[in-house]
Amino acid sequence: MKNAIIFFFYLILINLSSVLSTEALRLYITHQYDWANKKGFHLYLQSTSEDGSPCKLENLYLIFGFGDGINWQVLSAHPRWELGKDYLVEASIGNRKGELRLNSAIIGVRESDFLPADEPLTVNYMPTWAKGPSDFIIYLKEIKISTSKGFEKEFHFPELPIPLFIFEPQNPKTIDWYPEQNFALKITAKFRLFPYPKLEEISPLIDRYGQCKYADWDGKIKSDVELKKSLEEEKRILSSLKEPEGYDRFGGFKLANWREKPTGFFRVLQKNGFWWLISPEGNPCFYLGLCGVPAINWDMTPVTGREFIFEWLPPKDSPFSSAWSKGIRGDPQNEYFSFHTANMIRKYGDGWRETALKLTRYRLKIWGFTGAGKWGEMENLPYLPVLYRWDVPNLVRHPDIFDPEIRTKFRESLKRQIEPKRNDPFVVGWSLGNEYSEIINKEEIKEILTRPENTPLKKALIEFILKSSYEGDWRLLASRWQINIEKKEALYKSKPNPPEEDIERMRRFYAEKYYQFIYETIKEIDPNHLYFGFWITPGWWENEEDWKICAKYCDVIGYDLYSYEFMDKRLRKLVEKTNKPILCGEFSFPPFYEGKRGFGIWEGGIPGGVKADDDAQAGELYKKWIKEASQNPFCVGVSWFIYRDQHITGIGGEMQGSLLVIGEHYAFGLVDIGDRPKWELVKRVRDANLSAVKLRLEANAQKKPYK
Repeated sequence: MKNAIIFFFYLILINLSSVLSTEALRLYITHQYDWANKKGFHLYLQSTSEDGSPCKLENLYLIFGFGDGINWQVLSAHPRWELGKDYLVEASIGNRKGELRLNSAIIGVRESDFLPADEPLTVNYMPTWAKGPSDFIIYLKEIKISTSKGFEKEFHFPELPIPLFIFEPQNPKTIDWYPEQNFALKITAKFRLFPYPKLEEISPLIDRYGQCKYADWDGKIKSDVELKKSLEEEKRILSSLKEPEGYDRFGGFKLANWREKPTGFFRVLQKNGFWWLISPEGNPCFYLGLCGVPAINWDMTPVTGREFIFEWLPPKDSPFSSAWSKGIRGDPQNEYFSFHTANMIRKYGDGWRETALKLTRYRLKIWGFTGAGKWGEMENLPYLPVLYRWDVPNLVRHPDIFDPEIRTKFRESLKRQIEPKRNDPFVVGWSLGNEYSEIINKEEIKEILTRPENTPLKKALIEFILKSSYEGDWRLLASRWQINIEKKEALYKSKPNPPEEDIERMRRFYAEKYYQFIYETIKEIDPNHLYFGFWITPGWWENEEDWKICAKYCDVIGYDLYSYEFMDKRLRKLVEKTNKPILCGEFSFPPFYEGKRGFGIWEGGIPGGVKADDDAQAGELYKKWIKEASQNPFCVGVSWFIYRDQHITGIGGEMQGSLLVIGEHYAFGLVDIGDRPKWELVKRVRDANLSAVKLRLEANAQKKPYK
């Protein structure tokens, strides 16, 4: 057993996520740390593999680190681990020292002060980057955390069958606990190590309905008869619910006691300090969208190379031909199958497609939704179509909009997509691309500057920075950029190394010209509809300037946000400063069900994930979000992501061999794999939706301050 490892090795472990050739498996038993300021603590297990092969048990370390505001202190254990054996780890901090024990044996002691971090406490957490393949499994059974100041918290985790547990080998819990200084801390945790099973030996893993065979819960589909009975139950429930009254066919509220001039298209205006979306008939509307409807034959899951994990895959001809597809996520040789579609075929029989479409439309109406969100469209319902630029060549990540030929291709591409719908009153507004894909980043600028001298964008960037930052003095620019040239024209042939501040200025310049071109082109083709930008995601950008630049070139700032808060301090500051209406295109709280159904944890950018324990909690979080959104003076609507649960085996993407999960596999949906509403979620969603516009009208009338 090794004692405290050197700090250099610890730094290597911390930064493994940036080493492309390294596979890493890390499970945080618990953490509450501020890495940059060297505060807090973290206790975790980690194994690595430098050659890309699965992480091995023999490389597994137990690591305990804590900071005093100046340095990190680290204790580590590297014993001869045994599979199938329970381990007890004890870590403590207090009286100016930290101690680590494994199965009661002292691993090491470090004398040091300790400063707590102003961060939430998280347990049983495995970051996305640290889910590398391994030949073993870490199963955290329980953990207890206590302090000398009276804080005590225990977590006990359900023991799932290993074939079910491997779908998501963590069960993160996060609590708001922000300790003061000068206290003693003790952590006690129990875990067991198991061999990673061979999938061939435990398959089939997926039953004929798309569920894990090793899972069991109330409501799991057991037969075709049971599946068909769920339709009768849904009809009974829907018939007991009253259809929403007082709305026009576009979701505008006719009982608001005020109305604007109808224009035949959606538009926005500000009234009494509140932004409003106005329906084509002139009525105020708070948009409530549902992404991905109707999704009749998607989402799908890839099956090529891992057919053995499925209990049942039908022939590709009738009646299940609609459930099959090929290469839908950029992998043209791979077959995909939709259990959603297969279950609807079983459930609704002949004419299943028409039945499903009709039912989806009725659900949206009864549930109080205005229409579709992103990636959804149904006849005579409002929707938010997304434009793409797949047929426009990129220079690096984006088109060179300084190249006249590229501008022409880009304009023609947009025209082909927009013109068929430019007079459609159900189009709420356009957007182009999605989230980070439309962010101009610094690495892109650096790559552009290495391109040939006749590259229009490269020349435009250099001319901009030369004029704006160097007053035309090319010799000064050459000196700062570390290039040796005798004349100005040589600038365009060079492969320079500009300072970071120049890279950032050029990045912003390119972003502004790029967004301006898209906005002006779309409005030229279609002046009647709104433009939402590209669904910018707070924090998933280069910096906050991206929000500000985006805001200049859209009618409504479309953004996505996975957070328990509708608006935090940073977002509020940006929204108030830009003073434009906003519409959230994606938010969600996918239930994890304690891992008992095979779904994954949606991290959503924060440790422990943005998730719910079950459908009821997801519904309560939805109600809170809608109330806050509807009372916010800038928000004109939101869209839930997404209509259907994803497959537990993943939605696919780049194939990575015979893996159990490929791509996202989260319970985002309002309906499950059997096209059955998740009623504990849906009834709360409906209540929130039906109250939204009334809450907004009340807040608007009172000029009610928002929190």
